[in-house]
Amino acid sequence: MNSFTQKLKLIYTKLLNENIDQFTEAFIDTHKFDKYKWSHKAKQLSRQAFFLNRKTVLRRWLLKGIDCTADFKKSFKHYQIAQYQFRGEALFRLEDFTNNDNLPDFERKINAYLHHQQRAYLNTDYCYIYAFNQEHETIYSYTITQWIKGEHNKTIIEVEYNNHLYKGTFSLREDNNIFITLQIATNTLYLLFHDNNDSSSNYIVGMSMGYLAKDNKVPRAEKVILAKEKLDTQESELPFILNETESISAIENRLNLNTQGLKINHFVKYSNIFKKYHNLFVRLIAKKFQQNFYYRLAFKEFYAFHRLFEKVSNQESYFIFNYQRAFFELIETLEAIGNIPVYIVMEFHENNLFLQSTHKDLTTKERFFNLSNHGIERHLIFIVDSLDMLSVKFKKILKELEQHNIKVRVVTKETIVHKVNSLDFFFIHVGDERDFVLADPIRDNKDVFKIFTNDITMDEYRTDYKKIFEKSKLLDLTLN
Repeated sequence: MNSFTQKLKLIYTKLLNENIDQFTEAFIDTHKFDKYKWSHKAKQLSRQAFFLNRKTVLRRWLLKGIDCTADFKKSFKHYQIAQYQFRGEALFRLEDFTNNDNLPDFERKINAYLHHQQRAYLNTDYCYIYAFNQEHETIYSYTITQWIKGEHNKTIIEVEYNNHLYKGTFSLREDNNIFITLQIATNTLYLLFHDNNDSSSNYIVGMSMGYLAKDNKVPRAEKVILAKEKLDTQESELPFILNETESISAIENRLNLNTQGLKINHFVKYSNIFKKYHNLFVRLIAKKFQQNFYYRLAFKEFYAFHRLFEKVSNQESYFIFNYQRAFFELIETLEAIGNIPVYIVMEFHENNLFLQSTHKDLTTKERFFNLSNHGIERHLIFIVDSLDMLSVKFKKILKELEQHNIKVRVVTKETIVHKVNSLDFFFIHVGDERDFVLADPIRDNKDVFKIFTNDITMDEYRTDYKKIFEKSKLLDLTLN
């Protein structure tokens, strides 16, 4: 293997710890992109494609070997590796690579450089820190002015903010987490980033951890960016990356000594987060997607989910559009609870669940039939237009239901339609927070179902069931 390839391998293995991305960045001619007047996005895409191609070429060099090329000599001064400094001078010169007789000196130079650095992680590419302050709804920008090697392999980081200089410490942990502590006036910032070795990225996103000034007992975590270049906060995506929708506030759960355990309302905790994401999407439409129906429609659908989640967090009723899915969830809920009765009132028509024959519907019916294995009593009342016009198919369904120990009754629509709130509903009554009613209310004039958990409405539907039951009857299921 020639001297040039061996030198590349020394840089790859010893200097860059076999990090192929950092190795690729070290041998990219940045001048190639500066001479074109492309948009930022076009330049970024072109550089990304060039980076991937360059990585492939360099891998080939390491595996198969190559002599120093003319292009390497021409581009060397624009390589990142040419900018490495050691004791005030360039660590490598072009002659270090073209000379075929200096391999031992080349390796000694790398060893001396690493010993001097004490392997301290001094990535001076990162020059700015951006952090969103939730309390003031402001993005703070700190300019890194110095990386200083301190004692015991610690690195001192100096930043400038509002014409004042502040210092902190920087460390790279064994799990590749970067930890920065900054003392800004009377506040201490704790910043955590994960070093994913993505040297082609202009910034990495981390978390700012600490406590709210108004209550030191409430921890909070906010997004923060460590950037290689100054970002235009007016035109770039930075406000969307660092705004309040991407901050996480942990609400303290205070232990009530008079109760058993710790009661946490997760819906209340996180419904606010969904609301903030919705506000972000509204701003995105106004800023970027006014003419893009694809995104506008998706954001509107998210609004429907946000409203649903908000209703659940407030223990309010909400609509269900897919009855089959709701019925399947009922079955799985009953299986989980076990040993309780369920009460079902159902209009019999051509779209009735028990008339369907798709694989999904057949699976649902089979699970419903097998609920007896979980100790579930099933009480089912069908509402029909007339008892004199019942088809053989309907009687077969009734027979099948009874064969699975399901208590089935029938009632005519005209006898109860003006006396109850719904002709399609089901409920359980355990006597605790698991109680609910799912119904298609007649007065809503909508072909959707609504779930209720408040005591008054659930009492109304239980009363309705009794009214319907009293008017219903068992049928002679002798099949003609």
